[in-house]
Amino acid sequence: MHTNSIALKIVRFKRKRQIRAPGCWIYLGFGGLIAMPTRWMSEKDACAFLAAGAEGRLATCNGAGEPYITPLNFLYHEGKIYFHCKGTGRKLDNIAENNRVCFEVSEVVKITVSDDRPCACSTRYASVLAFGAARVISDNAEKAALLNLLVERFAAGKPFQPVTEKEAAGCAVVEIRIDEISGKRNMDPE
Repeated sequence: MHTNSIALKIVRFKRKRQIRAPGCWIYLGFGGLIAMPTRWMSEKDACAFLAAGAEGRLATCNGAGEPYITPLNFLYHEGKIYFHCKGTGRKLDNIAENNRVCFEVSEVVKITVSDDRPCACSTRYASVLAFGAARVISDNAEKAALLNLLVERFAAGKPFQPVTEKEAAGCAVVEIRIDEISGKRNMDPE
């Protein structure tokens, strides 16, 4: 049985090949060519998309290299990503062991379905990946200021009671310094 499952993986790999062409990926599938037009974002556009996002996914790894992904709300401020969480937990344990992280924000625009070629179905989306180093902020005044910016962002103009330094001491605030950012859009063919 083990041999058959390996053979099946090899057959699937051989039937689906991809070619990088300018501005898109071309997949050679069961029914022929499938174009997936990809438009790469400029760094400025990727940062703007990140700033507009409401939810992202944080990928961390522990010291043994075991991955862990967490969806969370965040703040993009002055070129850095911030989020808050409980003062203990797996993501903080992972960051303490390995501060290298990846942060992803995406948006599904639509799903295209082909009636005659199932392999021609595709998702139109936009996504940004940011790689960097995470650190837990220890200064309660800095944490309170960032938490207030986060609340202000999601309060959408509604009044709120500002977070105090004492309240900020009860949670963790993490900063991600971005070392690399990229974004792309899978769009309808023009």
